[in-house]
Amino acid sequence: MGDSVKDQVIELMERLGITGHQLQAITLGPGVVGRNSSIAWILLIVMLAGVVSGVFLRSELLVGLSLSGAILVSLVVVCVNVHFGKKNPAAAILEGAQFVEFQHMQLTGMRGEPPTLQAGPPMPPPPLLPGGDRSPLPERKE
Repeated sequence: MGDSVKDQVIELMERLGITGHQLQAITLGPGVVGRNSSIAWILLIVMLAGVVSGVFLRSELLVGLSLSGAILVSLVVVCVNVHFGKKNPAAAILEGAQFVEFQHMQLTGMRGEPPTLQAGPPMPPPPLLPGGDRSPLPERKE
């Protein structure tokens, strides 16, 4: 039975035009709220599949459970996002490195120091000229 269900899922995905590469390319939104919302969308799609399957199987129980689950997932995710967003507004919308930079800016601002920002990853120093020559370049004659 396990193999037949697996084969049916693969066949359904092929009919819908969904490939494994598309599923691997899914990216989550920034911050905790973005990730929670992405997970909620996935769960709602699963619930929709439950409703469609319940209609084909003529199972009122499956349709009812799927609709109840969709409503429950929606309400829980909204409540969790709002609650977390009120307590931690920066963490709710910022990703890891952005959040660390924000915390650094807050700490330096509290000390009265100007915040230090880096435009990107640190750059290595330029290579030295051969022979260690640091004399100025010859002037160009026009």
